Amino acid sequence: MKKRLFLILLFPLIVFSQNQIQGLVTDSSTKKPLPFASIITNTNIGTLTDIDGKFQIKSNIEFNKIKVSYVGYKNITIPINSSDKYIKIALEPATEFLNEILITATENPALQIIRNTIINKDKNNIETSLNSFKFDAYTKLLVTAHPDSINGKIDSVYIIKNGDKQFLKIDSTNYKFKKEIDKQHLYISEKVSQFQFQKGKKTKEIIMASRMAGLQQPIYELLAITFQDFSFYNEFYTIAGTKYINPIADNALKHYDYKILDTVKTDYSQSILVYFKPKIKKDFTGIEGVLYIDSQNFSITKGMAELKAIVNVKATQNYTFIKECNCWFPSDMNIVIKKGDNNENVNLFGGMVKVSNSEKNDSIVKTTTNGPSDVSYFISKTENSNIQINPELKVKNSASTIKFNDDAGKKSEEFWNLYRTDSLTDRGKTTYINLDSIAKSENIEGKIALGRNLLKGYLHTKYINLNLGKIINLNNYEGLRVGFGGVTNQNFSSKFKIESYIAYGTKDKDFKYSIGTATRLNKESNTWFGVNFTNDLKEAAALDFIAENTSFSPINPRNLNIDKFYNYKTVSTYFEHDIKPNLEAKLQISSGDYSPVFNYQFINASKNISRYRLTTASVNLQYSPKSEFMNSPIGKLTIKNEFPQLTLQLTKSIENLFQSDFDFTQVNLRILHKIKPLRKGVTHILAEGGIVFGDAPISHLYNATPNYTYKSPWFKRITFAGKNSFETMGYNEFVSDRFFAIHLKQSFEPLKLSNKFKPQISIATRAAIGTIDHPEYHQGLLFKSMNKGYIESGMEINSLLKGFGFSAFYRYGAYANPTWTDNLAVKLTYKLRLGF
Repeated sequence: MKKRLFLILLFPLIVFSQNQIQGLVTDSSTKKPLPFASIITNTNIGTLTDIDGKFQIKSNIEFNKIKVSYVGYKNITIPINSSDKYIKIALEPATEFLNEILITATENPALQIIRNTIINKDKNNIETSLNSFKFDAYTKLLVTAHPDSINGKIDSVYIIKNGDKQFLKIDSTNYKFKKEIDKQHLYISEKVSQFQFQKGKKTKEIIMASRMAGLQQPIYELLAITFQDFSFYNEFYTIAGTKYINPIADNALKHYDYKILDTVKTDYSQSILVYFKPKIKKDFTGIEGVLYIDSQNFSITKGMAELKAIVNVKATQNYTFIKECNCWFPSDMNIVIKKGDNNENVNLFGGMVKVSNSEKNDSIVKTTTNGPSDVSYFISKTENSNIQINPELKVKNSASTIKFNDDAGKKSEEFWNLYRTDSLTDRGKTTYINLDSIAKSENIEGKIALGRNLLKGYLHTKYINLNLGKIINLNNYEGLRVGFGGVTNQNFSSKFKIESYIAYGTKDKDFKYSIGTATRLNKESNTWFGVNFTNDLKEAAALDFIAENTSFSPINPRNLNIDKFYNYKTVSTYFEHDIKPNLEAKLQISSGDYSPVFNYQFINASKNISRYRLTTASVNLQYSPKSEFMNSPIGKLTIKNEFPQLTLQLTKSIENLFQSDFDFTQVNLRILHKIKPLRKGVTHILAEGGIVFGDAPISHLYNATPNYTYKSPWFKRITFAGKNSFETMGYNEFVSDRFFAIHLKQSFEPLKLSNKFKPQISIATRAAIGTIDHPEYHQGLLFKSMNKGYIESGMEINSLLKGFGFSAFYRYGAYANPTWTDNLAVKLTYKLRLGF
């Protein structure tokens, strides 16, 4: 009886061992691994090799042969014995290649399969075929290396001098790395999310749990990075945050070549394996890989895509069949980034990370070839569960694309174990413990908070974020303006804030200041109510929006030549609310005194004043239809800054209300757009303008943002170029109560003249038109009407030396000056580079 029980328990293990095999497929001559090679058993169960040429087959059905095929190589069939656990397979190159195969008497059959897949995209894409769905997702991110992938011996480093190899030093890098990687990963993070989808609305992610090694508070922006798309049906497929033309995009056949590799039988259907590869085009960067396509309905059942460069990026996505909807639903996906085999440069994460081949020092010789950078890799794995098809749910348009629950960073181990698809290993646990200790001792979270706020122009302290833009400024009226200011942060309160600043001008010898407070009424809709009092200066006749920070920036050199200002002392109350995350509204009611600080008088039949009082009500709308946002514990964060971006503002000045002197209505508009073709230059388009109905003083007119001074001698006119300003237009040369301007700029890809010298050329044209009904009402200011249309064109060459460059613009058309040098503006430019 005991013997029979032993055999019963042993039988499943025997069966299992007979029906699984692991192996490696390589090139017979180069010995390099072959990714995406097709492995099919004699029982028609199949798989593909991974990025390292490795494969594993597990089956409930016994098999004794496998067929191995790969594009450009001879097929081979190998017998499998019950004792075989791991085999190495070397394929011999064939004489046929993909491009040659496509030139046949009849059309390549893969093309019709791809056409059918494209035609049936809407039917097979769950985001267009289903009304709603939701599921949970567990994501684990690792930066790691396999302990056996590196030799832990201490290396000897030599240097070659005059043809002789001389000992330089002992290098223990590999030894230390081996000891570390045996115990832990280099980095680890985990996330549990619930995804909700409703047709016609953006998919919403609710982050229920998050854990990043070394951090009590995660880097929220990293949680929003798209490592790879949820669906393989988008026109552009995202890998490592960068978009590539999808091999089943509507125009994909213009960009890719295809070949049928094999067929694989699944539990529900048969899938055709179609290999895709970019056509050879200099202006197109594509991905290569394999699509598993259902032979009946042409839906994708699995996708593999790879980018080969100085780093190798491979994304894999598996689908599971859902009987309820007769559809294939994404079940898991993973992406691996590791060192590549060639020297081709690549941009990752939309160009935020640029990986290029560094110059190698051939005079340095090591006894070992592989180091930590050669064997380390990044991997992100996501597995979906609790999939619900067409549930009753309502995704609010007013909700952010990503919501981070307040308790997501405080979940218990029991919660994590409910969602982990595999248990946390000892290496993973050690990684958390060690990195948490290191981060605490080195105050990593404090440094991250410092960096995040520096990008926004603030210096982070425990309770206050100091506004760096308030410390020092220069302009022609105040001279050197020094000050101090800031706003309370989340450590002070997440529901209440105080914002204030004070500044002093060394030339006008006067103080300016502001103090305000606000309280948050609703976190979900980012609703705030606040009041403030301000005594400060603004540029006369500037296009002004209440939702923008209009204070002077120290990195905008245009301020140096502005001399026409007005002082305003106002009390304001405001209400901010997100109608949608990408549609922000601000209502402001303001009343106070305005005093131009230059010789100015407004004179008409009923008024003769130089100082005046205004009571205004303004509504400002900011709309970014393609941008996405996260609702995080530290507030609303922009996770995808897309274009176009529109700002519309309506201001009404009410005469006699709180002794207001004017009655007018002002409408301001700004549209900013960028066109960014894949891996090409960027086209910038800015359209802006405004119109005033009724009689308005100089503070609410328009000067079209000039940036030219007629100083003599001519070299004194060489200053810094402004941002979206007319470089050849004199200050206050034109003033309008109705104007429109358009700025067109084409920035080309940087010229890679060397690893460090990469100048960038841009060409630009700017045009404006405007008019004013009663210029005689505005005394003390000499200006012209712009009703004939103003135009200038020029070129910028940036990043010539440590961020500095120069630009040259020429003024022509109806307002060209008689002397050609008065039409020419040569300016210095500067682009701030943060190094990432």
